[in-house]
Amino acid sequence: MHTELFGTDGVRGRPGTPPLDERTLVRLGTAIARTLGGDAPPTRVCIGRDTRESGPWVATHLVRGLVGAGAEVTDAGVLSTPAVAHVTREGGFHAGIVISASHNPFQDNGVKVFTRSGEKVDDAVEARLAAFTVDDAGSMPPPLATPPGETVGLVDGYLMHTRRVFDGVTVPTDFRLVIDCANGATSRIAPQLCRDVGFDPIVTHDRPDGRNINVECGSTHPESVARAVVEQGCRLGAAFDGDGDRVVFVDHRGAVIDGDAVLLIAARRLAAAGRLRHRGVVATVMSNIGLEHALRADGIEMYRCAVGDRAVWSEMATRGLALGGEQSGHIIVADHLPTGDGLATALLVLRAVIETGRDLAELAADLVSSPQVLLNVQVRERIPLANVPEVSRLVAAAERQLADAGRVLVRYSGTEPLLRVMIEGPDQATIQRLAEGIAGQVHADLGVRP
Repeated sequence: MHTELFGTDGVRGRPGTPPLDERTLVRLGTAIARTLGGDAPPTRVCIGRDTRESGPWVATHLVRGLVGAGAEVTDAGVLSTPAVAHVTREGGFHAGIVISASHNPFQDNGVKVFTRSGEKVDDAVEARLAAFTVDDAGSMPPPLATPPGETVGLVDGYLMHTRRVFDGVTVPTDFRLVIDCANGATSRIAPQLCRDVGFDPIVTHDRPDGRNINVECGSTHPESVARAVVEQGCRLGAAFDGDGDRVVFVDHRGAVIDGDAVLLIAARRLAAAGRLRHRGVVATVMSNIGLEHALRADGIEMYRCAVGDRAVWSEMATRGLALGGEQSGHIIVADHLPTGDGLATALLVLRAVIETGRDLAELAADLVSSPQVLLNVQVRERIPLANVPEVSRLVAAAERQLADAGRVLVRYSGTEPLLRVMIEGPDQATIQRLAEGIAGQVHADLGVRP
């Protein structure tokens, strides 16, 4: 039961139904107050959220559990995930909470928990939180007569900290930039930060209404920002996700530049500045093998880990590395924050373009990606694949056929009811056929019934 509460990136689901029902949220709030507090009460907790209409409802029940356990709660209102991490670390809080479902549709929501150091809680803490939360023996605190009011101005320190990524850079007067805020948590702070450092950005999807977060916009729909870049004749575009912890770019031609290319650009810039510790970078199992080849050509070692920026940070910390990230656009720079930050990543890439005088397309050109297919299959339950014989047989057959020339990765999503089939290899037609065969069998054995 413990492992079912937390997924790859916190707790996630539909508000009103488990695990985001009223009782679970109240119990989770109580668990956070009792598990992450200091030696002397009260436990100080900062809560931020993205722009989903269910955010205040989720917050109300978390706060009920927190306050019932004696915690002191600061409501930061709408605030990006990295901003909450920074505020928690620098503001002397014992814990930080982000209410968000990241890139998911508005109907979903979730809860991410941070420690006092601004890091996402590890597996051991998640297990303790889950054990308390699902224990039905505990009593429920009464509803709050007066919830804590929203505290303004908490984002200012985060913006000042993030601006340092761009210190010493002068923006050319003719540099045109599009940013897509996904109608999410960066809708106010992304335009503000860009203007603070000298840009006059063309801003899109910065009018959240509670339901339009991630709708045909943001990092999962970069075609929107791509159209704007080409139509407006801009140098590049940046599309953030709903909670602001990742970003995807498009170059001046409208071509998508994903997290793999950004990792290559960032690794080279940090190495040139003498800041790439141990000449190593962390990427996940989803990163294309072409990134590994490009980094190795520069004498940089790539270490792979499980999916999720929490896993990336854990591997970075273990190896003492300065840079890591995901193909999806989560990039972590250890000197900045121990979590992904879309705004800081955008400034890092913009700095590279301006200082080198090269277009983003040129900076990313050395990443020669192997053909890759990624198929998502909606599933009704997460049965271990070892217990699904025909799927396991097809996966093993694909691995034998590709041998050292490719990779086969079949895994359940940690945030959605999906099984992901990813295959890389030298020939697009071959890997497409193999992936579709596996995905078809998954649908037959595990797929959602009509």
